[in-house]
Amino acid sequence: MIPIGVVGVVENGSRPGMRVRVEDDSAASGGIFIFQWWDGSDGPNEGGAFDDWVESLADLEAYWIESGWSVRWERDHA
Repeated sequence: MIPIGVVGVVENGSRPGMRVRVEDDSAASGGIFIFQWWDGSDGPNEGGAFDDWVESLADLEAYWIESGWSVRWERDHA
């Protein structure tokens, strides 16, 4: 399960140390945001984050599989 509202550090990929946070925005936008930021990122969101958006939890699972990210979550989310 992918935790909601928890910051994680991506341990692989093209931007080692990139941070991610998933936020349920279904009440406002009808979907789920995946925020991504790293040292020096200049995205339009808080902290220079970029975002991707998916419509459902099933879409989030597919997005996560496609990303191939290995994420170390900053706190226990069990």
